[in-house]
Amino acid sequence: MAERAALITGASSGIGLAIARVLGEEGYAITISARRPEKLEGAAAELRDAGYEVQSAPANMTEEEDVVGVFAKHRETYGRLDVLVNNAGVGIGAPMEQIQTKHLDMQLGVNLRALIIGTREGMPMLRKAGADHGKALIVNTASIAGKGGQAWLSIYAATKAAVINFTQSTHRE
Repeated sequence: MAERAALITGASSGIGLAIARVLGEEGYAITISARRPEKLEGAAAELRDAGYEVQSAPANMTEEEDVVGVFAKHRETYGRLDVLVNNAGVGIGAPMEQIQTKHLDMQLGVNLRALIIGTREGMPMLRKAGADHGKALIVNTASIAGKGGQAWLSIYAATKAAVINFTQSTHRE
């Protein structure tokens, strides 16, 4: 079993991959997840080539069973979770009268619902890590858009405002 383990969603590129690199450098065993298997496996190979212990778990974050499956795979492989990074996100801009329901549902599903389900699924392992060594960490990626409405990004901004509020509530709990 790993001494420390982290799970990062939205980790095939950008912020998520950068966080995975830093956690790998710090000695964490890592599960990375994203929706495109080929791109995700490329990121995992890059991290392995750098000498980090990493597994990939492709998932569509709008599907609860996929999100639950990522956490199950992580638990089976590493048996612990010290850092959870809920980074998966999507922003689709449109004027208010042109918002498409499928884009509304996707942003709510990825940016908020998956983050909540992931936090729920990871919480038992995080609480155990906290009890074992006094600390566990949840990082929820939000946006400055969550601090104030953004024209043409109303749904994205609303989901990120909800992420900020959920993060504060989770911290207090």
